Amino acid sequence: GVFRSKDGGKTWQKVLYRNADVGAVDVSMDPNNPRILFATMWQTRRSFWNLSSGGPGSGLFRTFDGGDTWEELSGRNGLPDGVLGKIGASVSKVQRGRVYALIEAEGDKIGLYRTDNYGGRWIQVSQNRDLIHRPWYYTHVFADTGHADT
Repeated sequence: GVFRSKDGGKTWQKVLYRNADVGAVDVSMDPNNPRILFATMWQTRRSFWNLSSGGPGSGLFRTFDGGDTWEELSGRNGLPDGVLGKIGASVSKVQRGRVYALIEAEGDKIGLYRTDNYGGRWIQVSQNRDLIHRPWYYTHVFADTGHADT
């Protein structure tokens, strides 16, 4: 899950949790407003002989209050529904409200998504499956710190 400390790490509070099979992957903060955060959760189980990626616990979440309350965005406003796997998220430093999400999903729902209003509406900007190969290792996205469209 996602944990938060308000005293420099002396104590920690669990602020976002799904279940024992789900872990947090990315937490991305808006550099213009540190109370706005996006977090991704991934349901997975890996053993010596198997990797199970995805399930009902996977999702993309947003908070406007520094983590006191979280809202799930998955399956809404243009984001894919159904079984989701690993998700990467990154808030743009250059363009206020812009967030990228790289989503492992079923069929043509897989790919890179973008919002320009903190998740009010998402558009799929790429269905390139090469972006999601081997999600265990590589499903991360980073917004360029100097150019809004990269």
